[in-house]
Amino acid sequence: MSELEGDDLLGPLLATFAAEAAERLQAMNRHLLALERGEGDALLGAELFREAHSMKGAARAVNLADVEGLAHELEDIFAGLKTDPGRPGQAGLERAYQMLDAIAALVAAATAAVPGGPAGGSYPTGADGPAEAATSGGWEAGLPHLPGETVRVATAKLDALMAQVGELLVTRIGVEQRLADVRALDAVLAAWELAWSRSRRREQRPGSDPGGAVVPEESRARLGDARTSLGGFRRGLEADVRRMAQVTADLHDDVRRTRMVPVAAVFEVFPRMVRDLARASGKEITLRAEGGQTEVDRSVLEQVKDPLTHLLRNCVDHGIEPPEARAGAGKPRHGTICLSAWQRNDMLVVEVADDGAGIDPARVRAAAVQEGLLGAEAAEDLSDREAIGLVFRSGLSTSPLVTDLSGRGVGLDVVRDAVERLHGSIDVHSTAGRGTTFVLSLPLSVSTMHCLLLQAGGQTFALPATLVQRVLRVPAETVGRAEGRAVVRVGDRPVALARLADVLGVEAAADGADPGSTRPAAVLSIQGVQVALLVERLAGTHELVVKSLPPPLSRVRHIAGAAVLGTGEVAMILNAADLVASVERGEPHPPATPAHPDSGPATILVAEDSITTRTLEKNVLEAAGYRVEAAADGLAAWSLLRSSDCDLVVADIEMPGMDGFELTAKIRADPRLADLPVVLVTSRDSREDHERGALVGADAYIVKGGFDQSRLIDTIRRLT
Repeated sequence: MSELEGDDLLGPLLATFAAEAAERLQAMNRHLLALERGEGDALLGAELFREAHSMKGAARAVNLADVEGLAHELEDIFAGLKTDPGRPGQAGLERAYQMLDAIAALVAAATAAVPGGPAGGSYPTGADGPAEAATSGGWEAGLPHLPGETVRVATAKLDALMAQVGELLVTRIGVEQRLADVRALDAVLAAWELAWSRSRRREQRPGSDPGGAVVPEESRARLGDARTSLGGFRRGLEADVRRMAQVTADLHDDVRRTRMVPVAAVFEVFPRMVRDLARASGKEITLRAEGGQTEVDRSVLEQVKDPLTHLLRNCVDHGIEPPEARAGAGKPRHGTICLSAWQRNDMLVVEVADDGAGIDPARVRAAAVQEGLLGAEAAEDLSDREAIGLVFRSGLSTSPLVTDLSGRGVGLDVVRDAVERLHGSIDVHSTAGRGTTFVLSLPLSVSTMHCLLLQAGGQTFALPATLVQRVLRVPAETVGRAEGRAVVRVGDRPVALARLADVLGVEAAADGADPGSTRPAAVLSIQGVQVALLVERLAGTHELVVKSLPPPLSRVRHIAGAAVLGTGEVAMILNAADLVASVERGEPHPPATPAHPDSGPATILVAEDSITTRTLEKNVLEAAGYRVEAAADGLAAWSLLRSSDCDLVVADIEMPGMDGFELTAKIRADPRLADLPVVLVTSRDSREDHERGALVGADAYIVKGGFDQSRLIDTIRRLT
């Protein structure tokens, strides 16, 4: 347990804030430049607003009132951008730039004036002094410096080392697959040798047909020699695999530990923040922090800092009542917020609990109806637990006023999004008059993950094993109906049941099994809600190297990332929260009906040199009911077009050999292909590129920065 008192930690806190401020200033400058170039949209405005909102809260935590005031003014400027990206005008943009420069100067002056801060020698200031350091973002702020006992290593180097370990893990998985192949070949040869031995014995029996096949003794001897050599090779490969597995595991564990930091590095910021927020709101609140020694990967801790800040601010503003109200309810005038952390298996669990008024489901329902998130009838049909879960919806706020702390509809949706990006889950429990508890479950590291592999629609997918409560086999006769949907009994309660292929919108593979036979299923549990997903096959748990989705596919429904399996196949890592929400809402969608039912689904050729983007686009289009052919570059796409038929081409522009412009021009110049629709999907957004796309004959030009899967599918449906 720890509580921050006085200003003895002000120096380290200011150093931490300076590093955070540098990142936020850089992000806001980048977003403002995009607005000035005319590339802005409502999402960019929302990002600017959130950056300013977080800057304001962090500045308050370190008593920088001037920075806090400027950030609040920026908030007011950016609030209008969420509905009108062009609203500020040039004068407004210039004012925002000036305010960002003023914040940078104030932060530099504050950190230089505090002993133990950057100017005190514990942190590098750069050649141009503290002001340059304040905006460089180069500090490893808040980390203790112990000469002779520690060595400071740039985070980028650790990230590069971790990436190399990830590649080593992929190599190990590949070698294990090769070993499996050798074992299978050894088994085939053994069966072959046995068959030859039996054939030889039959030939030697009295009365056997002399005209039958005779197995040459020399061939049998050679087969025996081959088996002996293969057996020796297999044993050596097995030993190598064991050694590689041990070395890889040790290296991965050592590198992972170098990145592990105690959660106290973030927890120590919060007591002072809560103290100041409570005084500003006229409340008496103490924050108790426990489990600060629990260690977690630095990247996870950095990404969970903002969500925890939002949760604590909500506890102060919405949770804890004013002293008079608490006394009138027979509660102590002094409210308490508990911030706890502990490790559960390979997960970090963080709990934020207050002893305040709790969340009123009726007020949440009313706010959801008022904001247009739900109709009145749908809101009334929600259970109290489902209503409380609406607090994670974007734009929902039960606060009647827009204050310095809350009421702008920002906060809990940020928490949910951040947790889901980390492949974690968040749950909320609330009791009227007694308080609210938020429980975050996060992986200790996001570089590798134990996943359950399963097949649906003939494709391999992965689910984070920590979110799979159990696996079971579901006999057809045990499936029932409740509230208009399929359910299966898990333990002593009915659980919603759906086919994973239906939820993902892919066509289930025809495996020849009896429709009434027993099927495997995975049971997921998110925020206390359970669902069961029927799959075609379960392939066990494997440690996978997680790859984030590349732009423009940073947010694809039901997909959280990708991983390369030992076979070289790319498996999509599923977003368990999305799956549970879809099944709960009764939204398993079958594949889309083709535009021409008599001719079957349209065939789309995807030309993209990135294997991950190519695979993701292929999955998105197949989920929409299309047949998909894939090509790794323009030349391969052109070769496929000349040898087979397709109904539309989706092509990247920047590809080796033949780019998208050249491919489109060749298609238009070929009499057989001249009318074939072509959609260019690219990150190039200049006017010249748009004009060149139209000049070579592209039917549509989609910029990756503004791309989403529904836009691509809508464009294809319009053209086919």
